[in-house]
Amino acid sequence: MLTLKGIINGERTLPYLLLAPLLLLLFTVILFPFLWNFYISLFDLKTTNLLTGAPFTGLSNYLKLFHDPTFFHSLGVSVYFVIGSLLGQFGLGVILALILHYHPGPARFFRVVFIVPWILSALIIGYSWIWMYNYQGGMINSILRTVGLQPVHWLNNMRMALWALVIANIWRGTPFTMLFVEAGLKTIPSEPYEAARVDGATSWQSFWYITVPLLRPTLTINLILTTMWTFNLFDTILVMTRGGPANATLTTAMYMYKSAFEYGLLSYGAAIAIVMLAINALLAVLYFYTVGRQK
Repeated sequence: MLTLKGIINGERTLPYLLLAPLLLLLFTVILFPFLWNFYISLFDLKTTNLLTGAPFTGLSNYLKLFHDPTFFHSLGVSVYFVIGSLLGQFGLGVILALILHYHPGPARFFRVVFIVPWILSALIIGYSWIWMYNYQGGMINSILRTVGLQPVHWLNNMRMALWALVIANIWRGTPFTMLFVEAGLKTIPSEPYEAARVDGATSWQSFWYITVPLLRPTLTINLILTTMWTFNLFDTILVMTRGGPANATLTTAMYMYKSAFEYGLLSYGAAIAIVMLAINALLAVLYFYTVGRQK
């Protein structure tokens, strides 16, 4: 006779029972919001017809989206923002990780100092950089005046506003790359380096032919995660520029927010969110393909 104990102890049933709480949580937190968001994107839901009901429009929001010049402009801004942030975060993060790894004594102090930007709230970071970019009394312009240079309208200049955001995002995101890469460096065994020294390899050769190949999966994962987070970044941009001036910093995430909550086009904002999710899924596929192939 089949008993509850027999079901729980069954080799086929037990894994599913153990996964059930996690699957329920994933459905509640991830799958249900996604399904609801996609459902909304198929209607013409606006703040003006929340109570009266929204007509079903099918894929019209997506068709409108791919004919929207502002949407493509926001994609272009996001590309520049992601590439600029990645170059800075990745480069500085790897350099700092190598320094802290090979100098463990000072690393105990500087690791705590360097991680502060990562643990701060995005709102605090945004308002802090607004103060530093201030034209009259900001720290950055004060330094420029001290060395004899002209101050810059960092957040009100269409040419400089995006790069001002990039600098702030690099400052915030570099600690994550630093810790991530440093953790990867600690997993590399010492035997390959000892064998390389016996064979007469230089420090540069050991780094290029041992450290880099063994660290490549870690670097790839960090690169993909940082790309996804930077593409989806919203709160810091909202605080610092709100997409301005003249849409110069209007990323796709910011355009989604404006469409849904400022313009009242809830279904259109939902469609933008679904397209952003598809872009993130492509990045995830890239991650699995790259790292999986290396394994």
